[in-house]
Amino acid sequence: MRTTRLIGAGVIGAALITAGALVRAVSGVQARAAGDVEGFLGLPPEERSRRPVVACIGASIVRGRAGVDFVRMLREEFPDMAFVNGGVNGHVAWETLRGLDDVLACAPEHAIILVGTNDVQATLSGKATRAAEKSRHLPQVPSVDFYGECLTEMIDRLHADGVSVAVCSLPPVGQDLTDEVNTRTLEFNRVIEVICESRDATYLPVNERMSEILEAVGATHGPAFGGWGRPAIESFIWHFVFGRSFDDIAARHGMVLSPDGVHLNTEGAGIVADLAGDFLAE
Repeated sequence: MRTTRLIGAGVIGAALITAGALVRAVSGVQARAAGDVEGFLGLPPEERSRRPVVACIGASIVRGRAGVDFVRMLREEFPDMAFVNGGVNGHVAWETLRGLDDVLACAPEHAIILVGTNDVQATLSGKATRAAEKSRHLPQVPSVDFYGECLTEMIDRLHADGVSVAVCSLPPVGQDLTDEVNTRTLEFNRVIEVICESRDATYLPVNERMSEILEAVGATHGPAFGGWGRPAIESFIWHFVFGRSFDDIAARHGMVLSPDGVHLNTEGAGIVADLAGDFLAE
């Protein structure tokens, strides 16, 4: 009887530890980004207008809590500019478009857009499409065409306010470049490139640069992306509970540019920062 009770207590204790770890991990990921829109708009007007403002717009890759923060890298490289982090975890392009008024209130001179990985996921299966449409309260079914419409309107509204715009191609998802998710990602990237050409926006070849690196080290056939849930949660727990760096987590998973197949380690974030930096230095 005593042994049974001890085993039961151990199981309960492990469950509590797991639940506590999950809460800490999620809290860490959902914490505010450094230099976010809310924080910037809370500054005195004279402080907001002191330097040229660069708005970085997108979802969790931009927010920089689920991986290495490329916006922070840009902030360090360009201290004479003010970088506003407009990344919101989980957002699809339509949600980013809806939040554009707050970004425009920051009076940016330049905008860097990296959004669409969640849109890709929403088109991979009927189940994913229905889930995204319902949970995001989308006005229409997720598709590459709908994504393109949202991105076009985003660029047009920014240009109407005199903002110069650069749009990043979407990074590979996982390291198997032949996987369905990466085939679909390339479809989205072709749309991004065409829209940039038609709307006089700068196209930043993030995917192309990352794919070249993966090819150079012979890492284009794996690990494949295993889904949006477990790999990310494990990465968050390793980082926020056990203090592992995203670079260390990536290495443990055999990944070159990402700790979980979606978000970025230092090398991956550095690629985005380098390309964005070239745009800002023009």
